[in-house]
Order: sequence, then structure tokens, then C-alpha cells
Amino acid sequence: MRLVAVSPEVETVIATAMLTTSSKKKPYEIFEGLRRRPDKVEKLLRKIIIKHGSILEHNRLVFLAEGGEAEILELLLSDRFFDVSRLGGGRWLVSCNLRTVISVLSKPGGLPEEVVRALSEALREASPVLWGRVVGHEG
Repeated sequence: MRLVAVSPEVETVIATAMLTTSSKKKPYEIFEGLRRRPDKVEKLLRKIIIKHGSILEHNRLVFLAEGGEAEILELLLSDRFFDVSRLGGGRWLVSCNLRTVISVLSKPGGLPEEVVRALSEALREASPVLWGRVVGHEG
């Protein structure tokens, strides 16, 4: 399983979602301001309460996976928010959001090590700050 696409500027989008609940500015104004302040984005993400994950849903990660139906079923059963499309020849298009990735990585065991590794790498690529908090044990 390997990441083939991710929503652009995921960390800035998440920080924007956080601030829309407490700001009178329009979301696009918040987003543009945060784009110029990556230090503020990182500071906000370090404070996020991971359990309150609705702000982690404003994105998409897309994977190309190879495996049999039983392996894909195991993935689908690990979290109901994975979306899977059969491409044929044992290949699948798998997508989810960061909330799903973090949920799966936070539950010990269950999925094959190569799937866990792929999800961890995808999280690290999409959001290094959240990866550090969830996998790197930085908080």
C-alpha cells in the first residue's frame, strides 16, 4: 500500500478548521493568514485534542494497494471510514481522511505491519506535526 495523493496543505486546512470555531473571520481569510505563518500552524496542531477529530476530516489521502479480498476486508473492518474501489488484478484504490489514519494507528494490533507502516508514512508526509504526536510520541 502506498500513498499516491493527499489533499494539499493539510496542516493549514486543519488549523483553519480549528480557528473557524472561535474567529469572526471567514475561513478563506483564516487560511490565507495561516499560509503565511507556518509557525502558528504548527503551534495550533501541537495543541489539538486528537480525540475530538472532526477537524481532521477536511482532507483525503488516496492509496494504491495490492492484496486479496480478505486483506481488503480486514482493512475495511478496521475502520468503517475507509473507502475502497476495486481496480482489478489484485489492485485497489483506498482512500480515507486523517481522522481514520490516526484512529487506526492509535489502536494496537489488528492490521498487517506493512499496512500500518504505509499509514504511518502517509501521516508523516501529510502532517509531520500530527505524526510526531501520534506515532513519534511527542505529545
